[in-house]
Amino acid sequence: MIPLYRKQFPSAKADLAQALDESAHRFVPKDGQIVDLRSRVFPYVDEIAVNLDGAQFNSMPPAPPKPQGETLPALEAAALTVSARAISIRDVPLNVRVVAHDLNFHKGQDENGDAMLIVHEVRDGTLSISATQLDLEKAIDKIAREEGRGLTIDQVRLAMRARGPRSIAIDVHVQVRKLLFRARIDVSGQIDIDENFVIKAANLKCKSDGGIGSIACTALEPIFRKVEQKSFSLSALPLGNIQMRDIRVTVADTVEITADFGTAN
Repeated sequence: MIPLYRKQFPSAKADLAQALDESAHRFVPKDGQIVDLRSRVFPYVDEIAVNLDGAQFNSMPPAPPKPQGETLPALEAAALTVSARAISIRDVPLNVRVVAHDLNFHKGQDENGDAMLIVHEVRDGTLSISATQLDLEKAIDKIAREEGRGLTIDQVRLAMRARGPRSIAIDVHVQVRKLLFRARIDVSGQIDIDENFVIKAANLKCKSDGGIGSIACTALEPIFRKVEQKSFSLSALPLGNIQMRDIRVTVADTVEITADFGTAN
């Protein structure tokens, strides 16, 4: 769902391209052109290319408004590509790429009567999200130093490995000190994605070889239990007729999650 922030749906290629680009700038803190619409015979579109490379988000982008009432066919696109290399969300560096083929778009209105462009059908598509373990380690180090609560963080080390096509094991080792006291805190756990595309953390543990570390582990214990009781369903995302078909995880120097999607048959 893409809000266009205008009452009338654009009827010409140039107007739609401008509306899409202006809408993207409301959500993405990035200079220059973001959306490029290529079409030889409008409303048949060869490609909609979205360039988010280098964008930095201090928070998660807000959810777009929902369409109200009936939607009608608007245009077809042979391809949609989204490139989001070297972006960061709350200082967590990521690379994101989306490629989709044979899309049908509908037009509709939000609750304010503004025009919207809605993805109605997609033959197939792939979403990939990746980050290097070193960049994730630096992000964890920064968060730990900001949330140290009186502890000095000397070192953070992260190790991730694949436990299967949909499971990641995580080990975080933190060297801390307070005044003359030092300790090593070891946190471990795993993230699993089941056959229904539900993400859940499991086996979260903390151990330490020092007194201040033991205090930290005791404080983390109830937090871990709460986290383990929660889950997030990718199938519950507001994707309309689009469904997840498969998801897989690969772990080396770079951790990558790849999801295949398409319109429900």
